[in-house]
Amino acid sequence: MRTVILTADNLGVDIAANRAIFEGYHAGNITAASILANGESFEDAAENTVQNCTNLDIGIQLNITEGKSLITDYESYLTANDGYYNNSGEKLLLFSNNKKYLEQIEAEFCSQIDRVLAKGITPVYLTSNHNIHAIPKIFDIVCRLAVKYKIPNVRTQTELPYFVPELYRHAESKYLSNIFQNCVLNTATWINQRTVNKYEINTNNYFIGVLYSGQMDKCAILNGIRQLPDETVTEIVFHPTTNKWKHLNYLEYKTLIEPELKQEIEGSGIKLQYWRDVSNNNNVEKEENTTEDYSKTTINESPPFSAEKQAETPKYETVVHSIKVAETDGLGTDKTAK
Repeated sequence: MRTVILTADNLGVDIAANRAIFEGYHAGNITAASILANGESFEDAAENTVQNCTNLDIGIQLNITEGKSLITDYESYLTANDGYYNNSGEKLLLFSNNKKYLEQIEAEFCSQIDRVLAKGITPVYLTSNHNIHAIPKIFDIVCRLAVKYKIPNVRTQTELPYFVPELYRHAESKYLSNIFQNCVLNTATWINQRTVNKYEINTNNYFIGVLYSGQMDKCAILNGIRQLPDETVTEIVFHPTTNKWKHLNYLEYKTLIEPELKQEIEGSGIKLQYWRDVSNNNNVEKEENTTEDYSKTTINESPPFSAEKQAETPKYETVVHSIKVAETDGLGTDKTAK
């Protein structure tokens, strides 16, 4: 049986992203969301979106490329003088053998995980902003922290090539950039497989969301899942927003609130899945046999929200914004064309 996890990244980046994820979840089309602990709207995400999406899997989107550091008490290699991150993927790769640099990356990641845990949220997977944890030395840090904090899953990024039969999608320079990025991530994931085995971390088999980044509508989704092998778990990643000025991300939001999306995916013989069901807690068993002391690490093992909390009326009202989008059959054929 092929299964897919529908994940929305950027929870906490701003109110528009929080609202888009809230609406996509209540439309039945989002099973996981990645929260940014240093996002400008982290508090709103934790107190409103997460609390009112009680069956949503929450992961942590570790971030050292955008926004402000949560740590201010040391001279950081990772930030400018104003405390904001100034890292690119190329810079992180270049300095990934620098011990001091890696130590500060780990400290930054720990501060972000601790902030999420302090909100009573029990994360079930780790990922990163701009996929920088694909860099092998950083991936090792992330897997080690997954074991330390008893977080059973880490995202990997093997995306199989596929083609969406709408030529305009391939005419932009961004598509060529996406192809290059996909090749880099596929190679990094192949290298990182040894680390996955070392820490006995659970992960997805495949990934969809790089080749057609910013174009993740129903057409891209349905064409992408057609080539997935049997008995695999694939994560499909979106970056939705209700902000109409961010046109591409707004289109992803519109896709995620379509009532028919879940039915069309399942009609292709694919089942929606949660990250929590991927876990077999191998990493927890490994930790029990280690000599390293993580006894001070605490995780809320109980359900994060009570039954009374789950019954509360969500703060957000579901509002569908309007935008003119061509209606297709999901495979690229425009049904409105004459």
